[in-house]
Amino acid sequence: MYTPELDEIRAVRERIRPWVRHTPMMPLPSLIEDRPSGLRLKLENLQVSGSFKARGAFNHLLQMTPEQRVRGVVAASGGNHGLAIAYASKRLDIAATIYLPTTASADRVARIRAWGTTVILHGDNPNDALQRAKEHGEAEGMVYVHPFDADRTIQGTATLGLELLEDLPDVDCVLIAIGGGGLIAGMSSAIKQLRPDVKIIGVEPTGAPSMQAAINAGHVVQLANTTTIADTLAPRSVSERTRALTEKYVDDLVLVEDAAMVRAMRWLWRECNQLVEPAGAAVIAAFQSGVVDLSPYKRPVALICGGNAAAESVFVSYER
Repeated sequence: MYTPELDEIRAVRERIRPWVRHTPMMPLPSLIEDRPSGLRLKLENLQVSGSFKARGAFNHLLQMTPEQRVRGVVAASGGNHGLAIAYASKRLDIAATIYLPTTASADRVARIRAWGTTVILHGDNPNDALQRAKEHGEAEGMVYVHPFDADRTIQGTATLGLELLEDLPDVDCVLIAIGGGGLIAGMSSAIKQLRPDVKIIGVEPTGAPSMQAAINAGHVVQLANTTTIADTLAPRSVSERTRALTEKYVDDLVLVEDAAMVRAMRWLWRECNQLVEPAGAAVIAAFQSGVVDLSPYKRPVALICGGNAAAESVFVSYER
């Protein structure tokens, strides 16, 4: 099983440092009565391109050879990975083609195209788009960047673990959302190598429990379908790479309902002035709905992974 070593993660952090932001660690206002004591928010929704995905994207593209840059890069995404690749490729002057599922929001499609990226809609799930993007890359000799099942992607997300520990050295619990598992695999590997006592809790939608299914089975499980408003947390399966790292380093997995994520989005906007997508609010939904008890912890952190929500419709289109 591949595990990114600390020296390797530090080297990646130096590589991508000029291209990404050190995002803020936000303590909640003391007047918020329903906040867990000591809770802080790591605002990766304020990262370039709007999510943590920029870390892995730049780690991939900065290591492309001159010949590979000429051929370009291809990727597939529910939205945020595509945005990150589009942004990074624009900054580095590399042609990019992004496959999105037909269910991707018009807002995300427009944002990706705005960076001059070729967008192709294919399939009704991120997994369908992933397979087609991989085939495209092989046929055209283009570098294919997987959103979570790649060492360089996990190395990129691991830099966020180092950054969090620098921001709050005495952190004792971290809540992290799970889609394909690249975020939690990288972050947890970095955090646990330095602070094995930190409790790490993964959060998935009830309609897309791909990591929980894989951990329970002891191998990757392909879900028949996924049903959740958190489209960036909705792949039908994780990878063996992310499953193994999650099994090794993550202490607990919990599930949250879509309605709880909507309430958490409203709370983040009302109390913290943070407009986030459902995936970014999943960790807030976890303690607000009671599936996670943060009372035993003095310095818990909720990782707000992404903020790419359509502002004009965010509190309407997600209602059921």
